[in-house]
Amino acid sequence: MRTVPLLTASTLVLTAAPALAADTLTIVETVLDRPTVVTLGVQVLIGDDDDRDAAIELRYRAMGEAEWQVGAPLHRVRPEVVNLQVPQQFAGSVFDLRPDTTYELELRAVDPDGLDETWTVTATTRPVPGDPAAPHVIQVSDAGQLGDALGAAEPGDVIELADGTYGGTWSIDSSGTADDPIVLRGASTAGTILDGEGAGGNVIEVYGSHVHVERLTIRNANRAIRFQTAGAEGNVVRRVHIEDVNLGIGAREDQLDFYICDNTLNGPLAWPNVYSDDGGANANVDGIVVQGFGHVVCHNELVGWGDAIKTAQDGARAIDVYGNITRSAYDNAIELDGSAGNTRAFRNLLLNSYAPLSFQPIFGGPAYALRNVVVNVKDEQTKLHANSNTGETVGAVILHNTFVSPNRANQVLTTDTAHDFRLVNNLYVTRAEPENGETVLLGLPIDNAEIDYNGYWPDGQFDFDAAGDWPDFASMQAAGVFEAHGTLLTADIFASGYVAPTSYMPVVEEVDVSLSQSSFAIDAGAPLTGFGGFLGAAPDLGALEAGCAAPHYGLRPEGVDEVTPPPACGDSGGDTTDGETSDGETTEGPDTSGGPTSDGPTSGSDPTDGPDPSGGDSGPTTTATTGDGPTGGGSTDATANDGSTDSGATAGSDGSNDGCGCRAASRPPAVMLLALLAFARRRRR
Repeated sequence: MRTVPLLTASTLVLTAAPALAADTLTIVETVLDRPTVVTLGVQVLIGDDDDRDAAIELRYRAMGEAEWQVGAPLHRVRPEVVNLQVPQQFAGSVFDLRPDTTYELELRAVDPDGLDETWTVTATTRPVPGDPAAPHVIQVSDAGQLGDALGAAEPGDVIELADGTYGGTWSIDSSGTADDPIVLRGASTAGTILDGEGAGGNVIEVYGSHVHVERLTIRNANRAIRFQTAGAEGNVVRRVHIEDVNLGIGAREDQLDFYICDNTLNGPLAWPNVYSDDGGANANVDGIVVQGFGHVVCHNELVGWGDAIKTAQDGARAIDVYGNITRSAYDNAIELDGSAGNTRAFRNLLLNSYAPLSFQPIFGGPAYALRNVVVNVKDEQTKLHANSNTGETVGAVILHNTFVSPNRANQVLTTDTAHDFRLVNNLYVTRAEPENGETVLLGLPIDNAEIDYNGYWPDGQFDFDAAGDWPDFASMQAAGVFEAHGTLLTADIFASGYVAPTSYMPVVEEVDVSLSQSSFAIDAGAPLTGFGGFLGAAPDLGALEAGCAAPHYGLRPEGVDEVTPPPACGDSGGDTTDGETSDGETTEGPDTSGGPTSDGPTSGSDPTDGPDPSGGDSGPTTTATTGDGPTGGGSTDATANDGSTDSGATAGSDGSNDGCGCRAASRPPAVMLLALLAFARRRRR
């Protein structure tokens, strides 16, 4: 039990307070987010725990397997600072799973005030979308036949287009089923062309569910494809080439379980045209837009868009964005704006962007940015901004990314507060002489963030606004506010010898940012269970672990999909049933409880602040069916989240940088006070 300071006019007395009933965590319900092809998301709805010292650990295994894998501890959501109705909860995701596989998720909640409870739920990943179980092939070779086939389409129809150019616009009004989708497929992506002939609308409009659009070139209209029905489910865009349009793929609210993968989208904008050039005039020239829940956007190649890939619905959950290449983005490469939690951007290659990763805002989180390679950033690496209409950002989890930028290594500029965010194990590199001598310029109020185990080059000013402003890395680290375990790098960083560009304006093509074997980034990270393995004594900083195979970005060869998993690499820091590393030594590192809390467990807390992943007898297994879980202990049923939301807003970033917010690490209590003083000393920028 923590001690409570009582301040009188003459003395400061430390008194041990008795445990209150409201300090003990109660488990209300376990909710499963919509599954994707390779991830599962869970929410544990809770009550009480007023002193915020509880934690929930997670282990998982495929049904029938003996060995448990240790996942990332769940993230504690703070609804009191979220400008959207979200329940009190812990939430988190399990990554790198197999498609169409049932998993057991073991959850263990421990509260030093009197709770130690373990229970298990089951959840199944989605299969990769396939052909109809009972296909009916319809051969098409001209526009008239195409119109007739689409107008009469039924579940199981596979409409195969011969190579050629089909002029006009098209509508698919019917729905397939999960087992028997309607498939529109060209003979070849390059040879089968749907030409909109300059139409002011969409080349293809899809009104149904379970419709697949595959292996086509779509061009010459305002937009290529739009899914027009709110709540539509299970639609697919795969191996499509889009060009000569103002907008790529559009959506409507509350749509579910789309799979948009292995496409190329060439937009109308040219680098180095960026947001600040014209005040955001092209901010809504969007490549891929999704709204709703359960979507997968993977292995696409995009160039020339305002926002390349974006979520556009407040309260969105369970969306995966992975394996993509964005070659230029006038504003954001990946925009997770408006998402409530378990949205994930991982293993992407983001080149030539204004503000590549946007969290404007997040409604509680976790919203993950994991192992992305980001090169040539004009403005902000991670846009921890508020939205003027929907509030401040809460719950970004930014781990193991590589950022190479020409101006500053890490920059955020805003007047609004960002809450509960994590910057851990990232690599921040800029030019030898950064702008105004500032390696880091986080000009924002910081509330309860973990900023540690990151690497920086070169040395310079480290300005964290009201939380502290230091002339160099050594003085910043000595102050004890941030980066207790951070690393100042030398110029020997990348094996290729690549260095940061001195200007953002030249186009940067794909570059090799794998680490040099003599880089100080080797083995400098904190072991974080659930976010990939490592070789050596500890994880390397950044997206790419030295000695491991590089991820595949962009289009995959025909016939390759998630059924073939990415190669595993090294020790995950805790993938055994007893929570130990493979050599039997318990790993040490920062708090992995899912994020910092202002008064709960922090890095280096007493072990009683969180559960031992090995401990406790497992309670009974429950399936992902609707049910009300007990409070205060025992097993709990799991409710499958259908993706519904109370919010009717259809939002996202307006592209502006106004109203951005960020917050500070839960280190000394003085940091929280300093955050409140931010307005008093913030520079005029």
